[in-house]
Amino acid sequence: MPLSETGSLSINQNEESDTDFEKTTINLRRLSRRYIKTRNSLVRVFLAELLGTFMFVFFGCSSVAQYKLLNKAKNDSASFLLVNAGFGFGILAAILTVGKVSGAHLNPAVSFGIFLVGQLSLLKLVIYIIAQFIGAFIAAATVYVLYYNGLTTFGDKMYSLETAGIFGTYPRPELSIWGGFFDQFIGTTLFVTGIMSVADKIRDPLPNSMSAIMVGFLLFVVGNSIGYNAGFAVNPARDFGPRFFTFIAGWGSQVFSAGNYYFWIPLVAPMFGSLAATIIYLIFISNHLH
Repeated sequence: MPLSETGSLSINQNEESDTDFEKTTINLRRLSRRYIKTRNSLVRVFLAELLGTFMFVFFGCSSVAQYKLLNKAKNDSASFLLVNAGFGFGILAAILTVGKVSGAHLNPAVSFGIFLVGQLSLLKLVIYIIAQFIGAFIAAATVYVLYYNGLTTFGDKMYSLETAGIFGTYPRPELSIWGGFFDQFIGTTLFVTGIMSVADKIRDPLPNSMSAIMVGFLLFVVGNSIGYNAGFAVNPARDFGPRFFTFIAGWGSQVFSAGNYYFWIPLVAPMFGSLAATIIYLIFISNHLH
């Protein structure tokens, strides 16, 4: 990696230069662009959403794994704030990484809301959602491998719902079906309403770094506010991708039947929450800007 004129490291070198120095170095940027490059915008956003969702879910589910393992070890440092921070900072890191390519939706409910306001085509909506589910699934598999040795400490309960909660979200025993639905609906409504203010192109666009901070803090607040009931999924991909992984990885059908078949709620309720958020944002904010 060459030095710039100021002496600092720079990756924005002239790709057409052919100095003796460059002939003796390995330029991964040049090599990758020669053999792995696409000009198809749909492929670019697919790859970006897949990577971004992977990062977000990996950081989030890893924080849940640490929380559960620390609790099992009776470590006083275990706190649910660890989980909230893991998802909040995880989404911040993902937005900073892929935001300039795909907008870093990382959530079918967010993509659906942006589709409803006419800023995303139907084809792109489908591509975004597929990428998000795949990214979340791969993230869960990676967390499983990373914490496999820790999971074995649960013994006969390694494939119980207690450990399944590292990957998917599950309701508390006292939570009713409709209570769970409202939990996901109101959480997603508030979350997507906040995101609309960041994504709305009618308003002055925010720098990518500021958008990342706002969304990360917003998810952290949502976790602190509604995490008790069912773990604040507010994201169909974040919940179903890891849940499907646990289904095929050894936990079996209990991941779908648990909580009176709760699994459909984090899939459906956030989409209704996204619709409500879009209507609320248009009526209360966007329609009055111009």
